Amino acid sequence: MSGLEEKPLDKLADIIYGVRAQNLLDVWSAIRKKMDDEGFQAVKDAFETSKKRFLEGPFEDHLEVRWGMDLCPHCNDSNKETNGIAYPQPNGDGLEFNQCLNCRIGLLYTIRSAKATLDTYAIGLGDAGQFNGMTIFWDAIVPDEMDDLFPLYEVHEAGKWLGTLSFNDQMEPSFLPFEEMKDGVARGAKEPWTTDIPEGLQAAIDDFKKVAKDQIEVALAIR
Repeated sequence: MSGLEEKPLDKLADIIYGVRAQNLLDVWSAIRKKMDDEGFQAVKDAFETSKKRFLEGPFEDHLEVRWGMDLCPHCNDSNKETNGIAYPQPNGDGLEFNQCLNCRIGLLYTIRSAKATLDTYAIGLGDAGQFNGMTIFWDAIVPDEMDDLFPLYEVHEAGKWLGTLSFNDQMEPSFLPFEEMKDGVARGAKEPWTTDIPEGLQAAIDDFKKVAKDQIEVALAIR
């Protein structure tokens, strides 16, 4: 048994939310093995309580900020980049994707008149550019109107936000292209989603499923 497999589920979930492992996919694999022994409900409960601790603890000061991400909640550094603004308003407001390049987390903030409210907390999986040149983030915290699309993943390529992925129970993907996140489209609208996946993205998804099958299976189980 590995050191990770010896840890209880709540501690493993804390590692995920806190990005406290170099390779988080190894942590997901340990959780997947425990799910066979302890059941999906135990895993789901562990993630729910871990998320609550995270939101009420180190992340609380980052739920609402001015102008968007400043310092990373994990490394407290400003080594960040903005990868795109979706649902853009005429005044420049919208849903902004900010990424810490140290910790490889994404913070999606809804910007309204300099006030930024957390929409999504995303955690990078694998290495940057690992999947056919693309980077994939798991959405660990999503707004209520996106719950029924869970699990959700953000996709980047060369610093550009390409859009959002969702998987069904058969691990078949659907895709919300960044270009379809337009002004006037509701955040949780189903109409812009498509199962017509671009060839390059499909190759990235195939690569991702090969190495992240455990992660996807757990994410589906804890919906």
